[in-house]
Amino acid sequence: MNTKQAEKEYLGRTGSSEWERVKPFSPKGADTLVDSARLLQDFAAAMLALEPQPSDLVLDLGAGGCWCSDLLARLNRRSVAVDISWQMLQAGRSRPGGAELSAVAGDMERLPFRSGAFDMAVCLNALHHVPDMRAGIREIARVLNDRGVALFSEPGKGHADAAVSTAAMRDFGVLEQEVLIPELVDACHDAGFRHVRLKSMSYVLPEFDLTPEEWRAWTRAAASKRPKRALAKIGRALVELFGLGKQGRLFEEAYGMTLVRILCGAIEAHPIVIAAKNPPLGRQLYAADIVLETGAIHAAAGGAAPFRVRVHNRGTATWRAADSGQPGMVRLGVQLLDAQQRLAARDHFRVALPSAVAPGASAVLAFECPVPAEAGAYHLKFDLVAEGVTWFEPAGSQALLHGIAVG
Repeated sequence: MNTKQAEKEYLGRTGSSEWERVKPFSPKGADTLVDSARLLQDFAAAMLALEPQPSDLVLDLGAGGCWCSDLLARLNRRSVAVDISWQMLQAGRSRPGGAELSAVAGDMERLPFRSGAFDMAVCLNALHHVPDMRAGIREIARVLNDRGVALFSEPGKGHADAAVSTAAMRDFGVLEQEVLIPELVDACHDAGFRHVRLKSMSYVLPEFDLTPEEWRAWTRAAASKRPKRALAKIGRALVELFGLGKQGRLFEEAYGMTLVRILCGAIEAHPIVIAAKNPPLGRQLYAADIVLETGAIHAAAGGAAPFRVRVHNRGTATWRAADSGQPGMVRLGVQLLDAQQRLAARDHFRVALPSAVAPGASAVLAFECPVPAEAGAYHLKFDLVAEGVTWFEPAGSQALLHGIAVG
């Protein structure tokens, strides 16, 4: 039996259907705490690195029982799960709520999708099962669009010789390879990924901790300024020449070297690599320029005041209009403030976008905004809001404040 056929039959031969249906959580009566915690940490690290938007389509590679796609769906993100094993995908579709997941049986060396179909790809502990990993990475690059990003989180140096791997290869015929960083990075570059980076942490490292005294010494070192720090380093270099002061003046160098050695081993043991077809854009997703083209400064109590506002998208996320049917639709929000600019009504009024607004594009909104029934001086704050996600101002954007007299 070749390894691909072994992968297709793996679920039936191991009898692990219940685990695949609830993964990454524990089946009833089972103890998977360590494995479950690592899977959840892998997923969390991947999502924080990729930050997929609700409009992105994510390819879940080597999905197995579709646990990653299930978590994405619970976070209102779209994905398509692909795995070589039809049985695995059936287990995924039998998860609680899994019937709604999009799942496709396919070989990673020849993915059954058109070129440029996906915005992102996530591969959690699956690439090392592919006989021709370079072919798989080329296929992943092919099905990503021009701004596409792939994340690989794989077992690294020493995995093929680990006891769990040798047992799996012997008993079930599956392929267990180690994913070495130089080969993985070269394969990504050869596939057309121009921007490849390593994430420096994968798991909490038991070997790495600090005593309170060491932490205080570390914070003092981090707070030091030039040129004092440079002069201190020259003095420590003289001490280092004779191998003295490991617990005193050379603490920074000694502990830094220990940290480098620990992290190097951890990264080699479980590399996390992000490969992008093009250098990523800025990380501010939601940012806007808001210009009041025309606006009333007087209004009758209980009436409405006319406004014309131009909004320009200077973030990296497309603003989806209200009819998109997806979470995170963007609208202009009007907040009501009193004369002292204290918040009176955060959700005073909403204005829908006429259509989606891509990064760099603008839209003009003409509307009548209701004003309070009680006469007095007020302020209206105009800001964009991604519904269910965030107002733009707390994300670093600039809101527009406008005074109005109601009488």
